[in-house]
Amino acid sequence: MLIRLDRNEMFIKLPREITDPIKESIEFLNRYTPQNKVDELLSLLSTYTNSPKNSIILSSASDILLKEFIYLFSKNRQIIFADPSFFLINATCRKIYSSILKIRLKEPEFKFSIVPLIDELKKPTLIILDNPNNPTGNIILDNNEVNLILENENIIFLVDEAYFEFSKVSYANLIADYPNLAILRTLSKGFGLAGLGVGYIIGGETVQKRFFGINTLLPYPNAVAGISALKNKDYAIEYIKEVEREKNRIRSVASKLKISVFKSYTNFLLMKTNILNISKKLSEQGVLVLDVSKQLGSKYFRVTIGTKKENNYFLETLEKITHQNKD
Repeated sequence: MLIRLDRNEMFIKLPREITDPIKESIEFLNRYTPQNKVDELLSLLSTYTNSPKNSIILSSASDILLKEFIYLFSKNRQIIFADPSFFLINATCRKIYSSILKIRLKEPEFKFSIVPLIDELKKPTLIILDNPNNPTGNIILDNNEVNLILENENIIFLVDEAYFEFSKVSYANLIADYPNLAILRTLSKGFGLAGLGVGYIIGGETVQKRFFGINTLLPYPNAVAGISALKNKDYAIEYIKEVEREKNRIRSVASKLKISVFKSYTNFLLMKTNILNISKKLSEQGVLVLDVSKQLGSKYFRVTIGTKKENNYFLETLEKITHQNKD
């Protein structure tokens, strides 16, 4: 048996209200996506995010937008991001000819603090923070930190809110007041469209101007998937509730095994055990989790919340490995 709990995917199949329109759209793959479909998706996202339609920038993946954002705004700026962060932030920034400043997040809170960097903020700077953070799962920002960052006009600030549907924490409401703020989101996590992908940025005026004229083609099935998901949100709501129930159950069992489970506002949990190379030991038993040893150390691993059956197998395997390492 092999179970994948390493990619933060939705564990339920999409309902027919979502898949049927996608299947129908495949008949039109010889055509570019009609503008009326793009406009409909933008209108639905505008309502969903309570943001002006013209502030939303679409793409077939949030990863594409993240890379494009870094390329557009990193020139002649230093880059600041958290350590650890979503791997693509680090990987992309390393390809940029800009100075990089990583801010270490310390357990157990894994909070980001800009206070020690006040002098650094006087320089032209691009700050990129994932909130909730991946792989820790925690909310790393608070209102004071956000205000300190945004009040400086030298700053361009991108907040990756890929797990907003789980955390319900957002700074998108500040877009109208701060032209230097951008919020990055996706329909791949809470809405389960990982196999297609719909990413979007909610951007302040400065961000909108820079992206103007850069149009990313959104494939027809992706646009239809996004429209269908936003019109039929109940499945996502139920999925998120089930994730919370399973997170609590897994946390309870893991604590009995003397395994630390950190607070999470996502569909995954960061864990810590005294067993070295735990990710490798789990994979040898058919359970794939994310190995975060390079970011946090070999005692840490990140596990996606799967089906109840998958979670049971994970917990049974974890208990087995724990007992073996006691002997």
